[in-house]
Amino acid sequence: MSSPFMLVNSEVVAGASAVEHGGAATMGATAAGTAAPATAILPPGAEEASAAAAAAFMARGAETQAMLAQLVAVRELFAQTMSTNAAAYAAVDGINHATLAL
Repeated sequence: MSSPFMLVNSEVVAGASAVEHGGAATMGATAAGTAAPATAILPPGAEEASAAAAAAFMARGAETQAMLAQLVAVRELFAQTMSTNAAAYAAVDGINHATLAL
């Protein structure tokens, strides 16, 4: 494998990366599906307090959607990093095996 101090199974890392890509896609789709209900709050009454409460809930919904977008981006970056590292470990492992075969 990679070295005597760290064993990396690149196939397992690549599989985990695929799972993370799927998780990011699911999170993105869920966030997109909840955007309208979370940010389009109608005031329950015509008075000022109802309008203020609805505005506060809409602002909180917008903040939540922004946070979810950041979480999806971070998860996607994590999955891409895992995928890149799996390929790099596999390449180095191949070089090591070729060198040992000489």
